[in-house]
Amino acid sequence: MEKQNRLPKMDILTAICERLNISSDRIVENEVSGVNDTFNKVIDMLTAHEYDKAEEMLDAVKVKQLDSDFDKQRYYYLLGMVQVENDQIDDAIFNFELVLTQFATTSANIYLAMTTAGMAMAYLKRNDRERAIRLTNRSVKLIDNKKLIGSLHQWASINDQIANLYLELGDPDSAIEMVNRGIKMCRAHDSLFLLDELYLCLGRCYIAKGEQEDAKQALEIAKSLSIARHGTLMEEDIETELEKLQ
Repeated sequence: MEKQNRLPKMDILTAICERLNISSDRIVENEVSGVNDTFNKVIDMLTAHEYDKAEEMLDAVKVKQLDSDFDKQRYYYLLGMVQVENDQIDDAIFNFELVLTQFATTSANIYLAMTTAGMAMAYLKRNDRERAIRLTNRSVKLIDNKKLIGSLHQWASINDQIANLYLELGDPDSAIEMVNRGIKMCRAHDSLFLLDELYLCLGRCYIAKGEQEDAKQALEIAKSLSIARHGTLMEEDIETELEKLQ
């Protein structure tokens, strides 16, 4: 492998790194760093709800030049998430199916659960609640029963994603359980990533349960974290929820 000066397919590389208990980031060379940088920027844009910018950056990716199934998996997942937010539901479902079938990698990475949750979001937007519930439950089973490979940011994101799905599906108790998983994980790693959104979801859950004091406490924490993280991005949403408690 080293003599040929070529990288193995990312799915094989990921499996090797998992077996050796090392990060694949230590092995991946410059030839894939450009793709990683692009995808990381798209993820940041999705986190910041900058969907137009994310779509524009994905449009610039030359899909035929993506060598590994892992890169294609990431590309079609991110494209699907942009399409869900833009209400291009059929296209999103098609691309999520590609991730779960054609470009599934040999190792169990967190994109399996993230894509399943993305599918749930798509079907919920299509008002197919029964399928959305099944997919949401399946995504939880994936993260509970499989040793999925993922970063802190990915784990926080999937917990927030599933929590919001459960809340929209009328199950605030399950949503609170997922929110608390995300909060516990971020605290354990001294990370503010998504904590404001997690506490916003927690506040909404307590509002749904009629527990106003707990809701207010969670939303005030969300407000402080929002200011600490990025200023006004989430503040309007938080203020809207706080007004419901007056």
